[in-house]
Amino acid sequence: MPKDLKSLLPPKLISLLEQKLEAGEMTPDECKEVLREMMLREYERIQEESSKINWKAQAARLQENIYSFIKKLKDRRPTEPSLGIEELAGTIRSRRL
Repeated sequence: MPKDLKSLLPPKLISLLEQKLEAGEMTPDECKEVLREMMLREYERIQEESSKINWKAQAARLQENIYSFIKKLKDRRPTEPSLGIEELAGTIRSRRL
């Protein structure tokens, strides 16, 4: 069995499979089938974890963008009108007439 495959699968289970294979309790085809199923489960687990990590990273980036946008809004100062309050009030009164 390749060493890289052994590193992905639980060592206790691999040694148990080897013992059963040597004792004749399993055929080589049955052993291969069990190993395929284990590898498939491990692959699915890794894929699920990586998708969770991607979602977490995207959520963190989105949260960071939202916070920076809010900060920019808070940093904005309202533009001061060129007319004073009295002048604006006069302009409003003159429009009403």
